[in-house]
Amino acid sequence: DEEEGSSSWETDSDASDSDERGARKMIKPVFVPKKERDTIAERERVEAEMDAEWEGRAKQKEIRKNESRQLAQIEVDRENQIEDAEANAQLDDVDTSDEADPEGDYEKWVIREMERVRIDKEQREAYVKEQEELETLRAMPEDEKDAWLREHRPELFEPKAEKERVKMNFMQKYYHKGAFFQEAADDPRRPNNDGVDEIYKRDFSQATGEDKIDKSSLPKAMQVRKDKFGKVGQTKWTHLSAEDTTYANQEKGEHNAWTDKNNANLKKLEQKRAGMKGFEVKKHLE
Repeated sequence: DEEEGSSSWETDSDASDSDERGARKMIKPVFVPKKERDTIAERERVEAEMDAEWEGRAKQKEIRKNESRQLAQIEVDRENQIEDAEANAQLDDVDTSDEADPEGDYEKWVIREMERVRIDKEQREAYVKEQEELETLRAMPEDEKDAWLREHRPELFEPKAEKERVKMNFMQKYYHKGAFFQEAADDPRRPNNDGVDEIYKRDFSQATGEDKIDKSSLPKAMQVRKDKFGKVGQTKWTHLSAEDTTYANQEKGEHNAWTDKNNANLKKLEQKRAGMKGFEVKKHLE
């Protein structure tokens, strides 16, 4: 009986041990926020986008391959046409109509040559005359030279007409008309720019783009260059007059060291500078 009881106890303990070994281990649950959850629908959408992208790349690759083939075929056809044209070329195919009227062509050439000779002669005569005038002027006294110039070159003493300055908008960008290819537009023999291309007659002081807006009426924070307001490229610098501190706070009794009339060091510096003998520092500072 004891043997049977011991064997049954051993059998029960072995069964319990085997159950514990085969039991599944439970994982600790972890809360995942909704925005971080990778649902099945999200995975399917991402996979569909990736598949569509790969399909698009494959189509683009096929299109480029076809275009390359077409370009290669066009080049081959062009070379074949050139070879056929060279092989079947005849002298009658060349257009020699330029020699159809040799007498008329010769007369036109004579006229062109005579005009060229005339212009060349006038230029040489004008150069010789200018050199003779220069030699004459160099040998004259100053009073005679002035009288001669007033008689023969009155345009040198005429008052120059002041160009009308166009008032530009506040903080408007300045564009230079350019220093090249301006001989025709600035030629004094063409005061009205007659016969000059329209590009030379443009007004380069006109506002363009964002400069057409009157920035002086905007708040100070929005008075910035171009369209940089609120962007990464915006800078605090606006214009030079806003940064000039030469005469800042003078009404409060504060003076810049370089503009203070009572600055003894500035007076000493002015006296030591080259070419400053007899120079009135006070008058200069005023």
